[in-house]
Amino acid sequence: MELNRATPESVGLSSRKLLEMVQKLEVCGTEPHGLMIARHGKVVLECWWAPYTKDTVHICHSFGKSYVATAIGAACSDGLLSVEDRIADLFAQEIKSEGIPMTENLANLRVKHVLSMSNGMSIHAPSGEHLVRNYLSTPVDRMPGSVFMYNTTGSCMLGEIVRRVTGKSVYDYMKARVSDPIGLDTNRLAWMTFRNQLHAAPGVAASTENNLRLGLLYLQNGLWEGKRVIDAEWIADATRKQIDNDADGYGYQLWLHPLPGVFRFCGGHGQDCVMSRPLDMAYSIQQAASERHDTDAVNAIMDSYLLSQSLPDALPEDSEAFEALQTYLASRRLPDNACQPVRGFANGWDGVYNVSSGHFHLWPELRPYGDSNVYRDFYKDGDQYARQVSITLEAEWVRIVLDEKTELLARLDGKLMPHETYCAMPNYPQAVSTAVFEKDQLIIDTWFYQTCFKTRLWLTRGEGKYHLRVRKERLHDDVPYLWYEAELVKLP
Repeated sequence: MELNRATPESVGLSSRKLLEMVQKLEVCGTEPHGLMIARHGKVVLECWWAPYTKDTVHICHSFGKSYVATAIGAACSDGLLSVEDRIADLFAQEIKSEGIPMTENLANLRVKHVLSMSNGMSIHAPSGEHLVRNYLSTPVDRMPGSVFMYNTTGSCMLGEIVRRVTGKSVYDYMKARVSDPIGLDTNRLAWMTFRNQLHAAPGVAASTENNLRLGLLYLQNGLWEGKRVIDAEWIADATRKQIDNDADGYGYQLWLHPLPGVFRFCGGHGQDCVMSRPLDMAYSIQQAASERHDTDAVNAIMDSYLLSQSLPDALPEDSEAFEALQTYLASRRLPDNACQPVRGFANGWDGVYNVSSGHFHLWPELRPYGDSNVYRDFYKDGDQYARQVSITLEAEWVRIVLDEKTELLARLDGKLMPHETYCAMPNYPQAVSTAVFEKDQLIIDTWFYQTCFKTRLWLTRGEGKYHLRVRKERLHDDVPYLWYEAELVKLP
């Protein structure tokens, strides 16, 4: 089920302006991975920055909440559920068995409040295997529907609600009711589960096109090729303001835009799909925008070129500009890492090093921690600190092995090429690593290819001593990095 393709001019967009827009995106602070734009149901721009491709299954972060909400919409459309259903009725058995007091606010908590992040809780309950108990045990200390509080555990509860009313996992129910009918490529849709097998709201990874298709379903008011998939009334409710917040308002697991009739699915570090009803336009973007000002810059560029203007239905064809745009898009790749001839800089780095003081994680991919970190519930291995580092120089690579478990193959020529690696977080087994040698320093940059995160390791030597510094990115705009320091001793 292919999406229709068209020239930008045929739907009122300028190839010249789109080229200018893409060029600005590349220098605004973000690291773009994939971008698709559609108007009037036709794709007019698609671009991936190598090594990312159209087939890359890319982490979505909180964009996954909109996938779960869509499953709720399907269940409501099938008459299996209503947004007015009470949480106390859906989870009556747990409330009784756990001895949870039935307060007035808990009795008034409904599905619509969970959908709109207005459940009346002041505390974000832990998620994971026991999220149902944790969520229901959290006091509903304010009237449901009265105040906004972002609540990922509530979003995961929506998946459990789908499982209860349909008898299927949210993934399986979505596949039959939504994914297959709108042509989502389920080979390009990965969905991590908690240990209780619940498909979690932030556990979705998808291709750029899958995310665009979900956006087009909402833009088309629940229709796909003339067939009703989700009730129009539910889509209308989902995409209007349900609660005020410190932004522009919130619907059902989606954010409203300051422009009328514009709404968006949003995931951390810029995994977005933005839909404009007045312009009949949607775009899907995947990127690594580590800090808030990066996503702000991207949004400003996209708003300026796509959303903040009236557009004609068509423009005169401009074959020269269209060809230039296509040529440019086809040539996109992330810039290779800075590199230099190894010469004598690499001498003496081969060997095995023990950690003598300090610490850093054995798993170098994203490892945020704390009660608010829902991703910790997916890890195949608990937090472990590395005890040993092995460094081996080969013809084109530096091989870094931590505790004989985690292996990174860092290219010496700076080329960004994915390689298989062990990952403590499921679904993300590929990395891209490059190495730079300076006089007394070895620097390893690693992109965890199917995510939007990069880790940098600095190994410094001097006077027979070795020091390791590690910087990891985390999913928090206010504190974007985690830092680790360790001293190493080289074994004879």
